[in-house]
Amino acid sequence: MIRHTQRRSPVWGWVLLILATMLVYILNKPVGSLPAIGKLLDPVNGCWASAEPVNKDFSADLKFPVTQNAKVWFDKRMVPHIHAENDHDLYFLEGYIHAYFRLWQMDMETRAAGGRVSEVIGEKALAYDRKQRRKGMVFGAENSLKAMEDDPRTKAMMDAYTEGINKYIASLNYREYPLEYKLIGFVPEPWTNMKTALLLKYMADDLTGSTDDMALTYLRDYLPKEEFDLLYPKRIDGATPVMPSGTVFDKPTLAIPAAPPDSIAFPHFKPADFGEKREDGKGSNNWAISGSRTASGAAILCNDPHLGLNLPSLWYEVQLQAPGMNVYGASLPGAPGVIIGFNDSLTWGMTNNYRDVKDFYLIKPVESDKNKYWFAGKQLDFSKRIERIGVKGQPDVIDTIDYTIHGPVTYETQNAKDGNLRKPLAMCWMGHKGTNELLAVYMLNRAKDYNQFVDAIMNFQCPAQNMAYADRAGNIAIWGQGQFVNEWKDQGRFVMNGTDSATLWKELIPMRENPHVLNPAQGYVSSANQVTTDSTYPYNYTNSGWVNLRAWRINQLLNGMQKATIEDMFKMQNDTYSDLAAGSLPVMLKVIYKPNFVGGDKYIETLKKWDYRLGAESEAATIFQVWWELLYRDTWKDRMGNVPGQVWPLQERTMQLLQLNVTAIGNVMTPEQKINAILCTKVSQSFAETVDSINKLEKTIGTDWYKVKNTTVQHLAKLPAFSFDHLKIGGWGNTINAAKGDHGPSWRMVVQMGKEIEAYGVYPGGQSGNPGSKYYADFLHQWVDGKYNKLDFLPNTDKQNDTAIKYVWTVHG
Repeated sequence: MIRHTQRRSPVWGWVLLILATMLVYILNKPVGSLPAIGKLLDPVNGCWASAEPVNKDFSADLKFPVTQNAKVWFDKRMVPHIHAENDHDLYFLEGYIHAYFRLWQMDMETRAAGGRVSEVIGEKALAYDRKQRRKGMVFGAENSLKAMEDDPRTKAMMDAYTEGINKYIASLNYREYPLEYKLIGFVPEPWTNMKTALLLKYMADDLTGSTDDMALTYLRDYLPKEEFDLLYPKRIDGATPVMPSGTVFDKPTLAIPAAPPDSIAFPHFKPADFGEKREDGKGSNNWAISGSRTASGAAILCNDPHLGLNLPSLWYEVQLQAPGMNVYGASLPGAPGVIIGFNDSLTWGMTNNYRDVKDFYLIKPVESDKNKYWFAGKQLDFSKRIERIGVKGQPDVIDTIDYTIHGPVTYETQNAKDGNLRKPLAMCWMGHKGTNELLAVYMLNRAKDYNQFVDAIMNFQCPAQNMAYADRAGNIAIWGQGQFVNEWKDQGRFVMNGTDSATLWKELIPMRENPHVLNPAQGYVSSANQVTTDSTYPYNYTNSGWVNLRAWRINQLLNGMQKATIEDMFKMQNDTYSDLAAGSLPVMLKVIYKPNFVGGDKYIETLKKWDYRLGAESEAATIFQVWWELLYRDTWKDRMGNVPGQVWPLQERTMQLLQLNVTAIGNVMTPEQKINAILCTKVSQSFAETVDSINKLEKTIGTDWYKVKNTTVQHLAKLPAFSFDHLKIGGWGNTINAAKGDHGPSWRMVVQMGKEIEAYGVYPGGQSGNPGSKYYADFLHQWVDGKYNKLDFLPNTDKQNDTAIKYVWTVHG
């Protein structure tokens, strides 16, 4: 048989070779903000290399620049127990281990703090980066870095920690980069002490960054004075302060200043001007209960800070051992030491204090010279700070920020598109000051008694925190700790006059005069972001978001405990009882018109049988929360016009106004009666809307509360494949278990300070930042179910035969 074949021209070979070459070239070049796809898909070095074998052996014999031999024991949950013979080696190893498990997270969080996200993801982050620069984040970090490096203890701490991180970074090649570097298309850069300063400033901004100054300034002018005072009281009726009522405070050493006559500015805001909004959900719970009220006779401390629910997790569990120190708890990847935890003598926990430490000033530029502004009758030069913002795939953006005697002009007309505000406002923030919170951490980790605890927290200036304490001697205490200005009444509550020298921040309150209580007669201390003191505290202060619902419930439960156990503490931290529902729903059911809506009777009957718990599978919880949110919205949207919902009256204040249920006498109505009448009228309207909403939910996702609220632990880069949504957990911001949509208990900790310390903890994630590791989110199911890990607090010795240890690093100098 003769076969006919077709001969190909030699030209085709050249064409195919050229096409193949072009394809390789294209795939190995980034396109815009996309990484090089060829490198990413490389089966040897690309994304596949980031997958971690399930049976990986983490044990190692390592040679590092340490001065003496050290050991790291990893337990079965991959918690490192670091034992070193000196501080340098300890913090070097903590830095190396943080980088080993969380390098990309550390990199991105410090980029976010300093306004450098655009460098790696492009123009879509430019507005965010400009906002960070204009807030003075880098400026504040520079000032704090100087303070930290001026102290030999924190300088040595940071230097060793940075050295450890960079030792790990230097060991990496492309194949070993964390997966996110490959996906986004950038490379790790050397760590610096400045990055640690930025991370700490990032936390300060997260916890003290929101303020109501602008909204309250607008509302003060928009609402009648009586109504404004009614809706926005400085201290809500029935508030249970952090310091128990009746606490005796020391006589103040500073005279209380009088308010200057022209301190308040009148900028005539519009609702669209608001650049700062209250961020509900960033709260926390902590409490300590005396041994006189526990079954064991030992004091117990509990803490669950409510922060963003992210993966990799915000916290990293660790134990640190060195001469004179044995401490365990939650560390922040990117900073040395243990932030919240316990040592062999005492334990501490923190909640956000919410005393106002950020003020805004209306600046009056000189019309004839844009480089000057008016202050105290004089024309002063703006101090210019040039910010160069790198943008991936584009030329750098140059942003010139005007600094005044008050601080940076954060909002101005030319940048209105990024922050909405069209008034030149300068920000004065305690976070701009040169503070050294790292020294507080250093000293806390080594503290042996109450006096040393107090000495340590005197260095914790911003963010202000309620610091709860318990020790093995049976003492309990709480401090409203931070650095605060000696204010006149209402100082900083509204936007202030930036031209008047009398409005400058002046004396600082000595921190030992901050409100505190040791061993109160009630046998416990607690805080949940409520007002710090009763009216007998001698210094003035304003707030930026005090809430009360969780505090009411915590104090109610603690008041009833006489033989408290660790298990009782677990139940408390996971409690989903809603004081908001208990206080509002009976009134709502009483004043509603006969529910003749389709399906309405069924929902009413469900609510009548409800126990006010926002359980994960509760339909009643869904009906109430939808109804309440619609009632809240309908009431205040009509009354407040276009004012953003984040600055409407607090939900607990709305509940109190609903509870009045008063009847007007004649034709004259008080402000309370007017608002109560509006609320009662809106009950039926909002229920009709609720029926419609619940009917739609029944046909789509269902009415289980967890499905509707959708608590999500999201990857920092918002990658769905590395995130977890619709977690089957109850609670909400108005319950102790404040698991909301993307905020919630970020580290639940219970520590009993007995003869043998017994400690438990859990956070929503895992020790590894690698999505391809079995340790990426292995604690998540326990966190959702309200279960805890027993914390293995090892003795401070280099000899270890504990059966809990799974892997060992032996480290040689």
